[in-house]
Amino acid sequence: HILQAMDASIGAETCKVDDRDSILRLESDTEAEDDPFLKKPSGKFRSIDTNLISPVPSSTQLWCIRMLWLFLGATNPFPGVALRFFMVDDLQASPHLQAIIGVLSGFAWNLKMPVAFTSDVAPIGGYRRKPYLFLGLGLYMGSYMALGMLPPGLATAATFMSTATLGQMMAGVMCDTLIVENMNHESETTRGKLQTECWVLMTLGGISGTLAGGFIFMAPNMTNTRVFLLNALLKLFVVPFVFMLTERKHEAGASRESIKEKASGLWQALQMRTVWQPTLFIFLFSIFPSPGTAITNFFINELGFTEEALSYIAVVASVSGAAGMGLYYRCFKELNWHGFFAFVIILSALLSLTPLILITHLNRKWGIPDLAFALGDDAVVDITNSLLAMPILILIASICPSGVESSLYAFVTSVQVAGGTVSGTISASLIKSFGITLTNYERLWQLVLVCALAKLLILPFITMLPSNLRSLGAPVKKSWKGAVLVTGLLALGICWALSSSIYNLVEAS
Repeated sequence: HILQAMDASIGAETCKVDDRDSILRLESDTEAEDDPFLKKPSGKFRSIDTNLISPVPSSTQLWCIRMLWLFLGATNPFPGVALRFFMVDDLQASPHLQAIIGVLSGFAWNLKMPVAFTSDVAPIGGYRRKPYLFLGLGLYMGSYMALGMLPPGLATAATFMSTATLGQMMAGVMCDTLIVENMNHESETTRGKLQTECWVLMTLGGISGTLAGGFIFMAPNMTNTRVFLLNALLKLFVVPFVFMLTERKHEAGASRESIKEKASGLWQALQMRTVWQPTLFIFLFSIFPSPGTAITNFFINELGFTEEALSYIAVVASVSGAAGMGLYYRCFKELNWHGFFAFVIILSALLSLTPLILITHLNRKWGIPDLAFALGDDAVVDITNSLLAMPILILIASICPSGVESSLYAFVTSVQVAGGTVSGTISASLIKSFGITLTNYERLWQLVLVCALAKLLILPFITMLPSNLRSLGAPVKKSWKGAVLVTGLLALGICWALSSSIYNLVEAS
């Protein structure tokens, strides 16, 4: 009943459904209440396209989507602690080398757009989403089986961590696509509700996976490689929900006409000012460096944090992230984005300086244990990060015109990931230039200071964003130069980060 009530609030009054891509329309007699738990859905379902195969109520589809996000959220972070200690203990990799491997293993996220485009124009067995979901899950499971069975080595780890990320990316792209396609069910007042729910479920699901990934080491004879083998098996819990998804059957194979039509539609969408300017902002927002890997190694080697301590920190991050997402949707979604972003970015920059207290051990003089301070610091920082991330996610899904939702959403998120890849490369270079190693953290405070102040550089570009979601309905202006710019940034960002990482990886080997 709870899930059905959520569906009713998403479909306020009449669900607006594209006849080409949707199965059913929900007609509701009254507006949904603000609290979906207090009211049962009204209305009935009726078919709107007799050519669709096996029509089912949209509530079933939405329930499957939510469960996919919940269980993926629970299983994705499970090997996180094992991977960190695998890098430090088994591979003996320096912070600089860990950052490089992280960039290489995360490179697959830059391929989201080609995967989404391929699923649009080349159905497998007539289906566009489910086969690619199965392929991604299979690749992920096979990669972790290999990591668990083969002897540890730098090349082996980099290779199979990369293929595991590729599988995770394919599954993630299909889940993103399911959300974007179902945003047509949402009215203007509930825009982003399904997306927020799914991200909150994924974040909360991550709590169990993170806790399990840390406490699993309390089991007798548990090692990093055995955790990898167990992680491969856990993805089997996702499979039933993939089978339960309903999807319209399309003509199998890709035709030249369909490829040309999709490519043309994507290019036309990229020229829209409401698309390329926010995309450019997202890229710029993502490229700033982070002291992440250096801070993690400082926690382990300098402060002596255990696997359980790192799990506590990750759990706090998950809870805080979910709280930030819910807080934005409930309290801040109607605010002017320009002022909201400016305030939160400045606040985030200031809070990014708090690790200096741990680095200088000032918290010990105040009588605050290292772990307690790290937990509190992480909670506040992750709430502010979520307040920035949630409007970006809703914006990305909202700017996708009908017909190219999947490909354009994947393109924009690929630009975001490309910026993150560039950020990882810059971070690795800064770590190396400051001389930070597994045993030397003398200049870590300088790295933290530089990364915090760098966040303020994005402030002049906030005007590239719309003031709110309603302004997206204004007359559309097009610019082929803008489309070329964001496409070029994506290509250059990927090529630069990948080539730089491969060079440094070979040099370090």
